[in-house]
Amino acid sequence: MKQFILLFFLSSLLAGAGSAQTFTGTVTNGTTKTPAAGDEVTLIKLLQGMEEVASTKTNGRGEFKVSGDGSSDPKARYMIRVRHAEVNYHEPLPPGRDTIQITVYDSAPKVAGLRLLEQSEVIQAQGNELQVIELFRVNNSSAPPLTQPTFEFYLPEGASVRMGQGIFEGRMPVTSTPVPGKESNKYTLLFPLRPGNTQFEVVYTIPYQGTITIHPRLAMDADHYYVVTAKGISFSAQGGAAFQSMDQWPTDTSVTGVDVHTIEGARLGQALSYQLSGAGVLPDTTAQSQSPRAQEDNRPGGGLGVPNERPDPLHSQQWLFLGVLTLFLAAGATYVYTSNHPAAAPAPGRKSLDRTGLLLEAMKEEIFQLETDRLEGKISGKDYDSAKAALDKTLQRAVQRQKA
Repeated sequence: MKQFILLFFLSSLLAGAGSAQTFTGTVTNGTTKTPAAGDEVTLIKLLQGMEEVASTKTNGRGEFKVSGDGSSDPKARYMIRVRHAEVNYHEPLPPGRDTIQITVYDSAPKVAGLRLLEQSEVIQAQGNELQVIELFRVNNSSAPPLTQPTFEFYLPEGASVRMGQGIFEGRMPVTSTPVPGKESNKYTLLFPLRPGNTQFEVVYTIPYQGTITIHPRLAMDADHYYVVTAKGISFSAQGGAAFQSMDQWPTDTSVTGVDVHTIEGARLGQALSYQLSGAGVLPDTTAQSQSPRAQEDNRPGGGLGVPNERPDPLHSQQWLFLGVLTLFLAAGATYVYTSNHPAAAPAPGRKSLDRTGLLLEAMKEEIFQLETDRLEGKISGKDYDSAKAALDKTLQRAVQRQKA
């Protein structure tokens, strides 16, 4: 009897150890409004990098079932990737959810109905370089709805690209390194422009000797074109460019202490040149009432301007770009999500709460990406420690604001 009980206990234990969570879902072709049959579906585990756990294909009704690796770690997070018409669609699986509905679309190399809502260049200057974050916000209102697999854009002469990311309507940010094209200064981001709003962000530097003339080039007409410069940098339009000054950057009104210059309704071939001189760093947009020195030491993500005694100013501040990029991603996620999902007027305080939640989620995903880069050897130990500490501090503040 005792042996039977022991065997039963061991069998139950082994069965439990080998059990795997099962995820089910349905994939719909948003172009044809029919089930997406025969699409490849991959389950990806996010706990330690992007590990492909299992794969399957959708049946004739667009349904799929895929099982995890039997991990009992409650912190394990998963994501579903569906490949349709040579385009990958990623959808996160929130903790506790084991079913998901995914919409994919047929694709075309060039899709009619794309609209560049905004292109912004956020600039600071220090030492021997300009440090720039370029933001693109693109709307896809194609009819019938189609996905464009890539996004093309131009960067100024001398730009050295450091990183790039794409985000679709509040989803998880996905790293996408810009690929240089055959045409000079033209780049491609391998991130799908599905129907709806997509934001891209590219971080780059340009050699700088105290003054420089930038000759931007649009890849498509832009509803709004902004140049945002840190205080201390002098800006002057060149070649007849019709820039107007603004008090705030409409993309994120919490970014203060900057100079904003805009051209509304910028068109292909239009003069956009401008000259910069002097130096200045972007302010900390989230610091509380602190002394100047305390702000410098405690800025979330480091702002863009805290040197750390290392000889190469870009290498020493590459992790700083991550923090600023996180904040801009959160602002962008709020914008593209709310612009595509109109709702009734929120209750007092609700808007700030929703924004904090998106900021919180964006920072969580940025920390995940940082961990992935560490595991893949893409970031040094010292830069990892600095970036992780800065992001953790920002995350703590966001949590505190959400609880307030």
